[in-house]
Amino acid sequence: MGITPEQLRAMELRLYGESGKKTPIGPPEGENRYAVSDELKLHDDIIAFCNSQSPRWKYIHARTDQKSTIAKGACDFVIFLPNGRFVCIECKSRTGKWSTDQLAWKMEMERIGHTVHECRSMQEFFAIVNHEP
Repeated sequence: MGITPEQLRAMELRLYGESGKKTPIGPPEGENRYAVSDELKLHDDIIAFCNSQSPRWKYIHARTDQKSTIAKGACDFVIFLPNGRFVCIECKSRTGKWSTDQLAWKMEMERIGHTVHECRSMQEFFAIVNHEP
């Protein structure tokens, strides 16, 4: 069950206030010159990279051939990194936009202290997984 745009706006107001931080839905035009045009290729590249690590990085990956079977709006990847770390990643193509359900999921994760990273290229992926808290 999804939420309406009005419910999303109400949630944004509760979380960020009228003039506070707004949830980004993608980089401004030209911000990421490496952004991919094919999101599925980015998924495949991330999976290949995780599988090439030693020890292999385990991950939970949402299906790409239909809407999420994990939970409505859930991110594309939860990747388990060495030393007890994990990252949540939502992949987007150069022009991809967040759905209302994805934005709701992202905001709920932020509310409980987690970050859902937007990833539009392997360069962004490497920056995300190499980030130390």
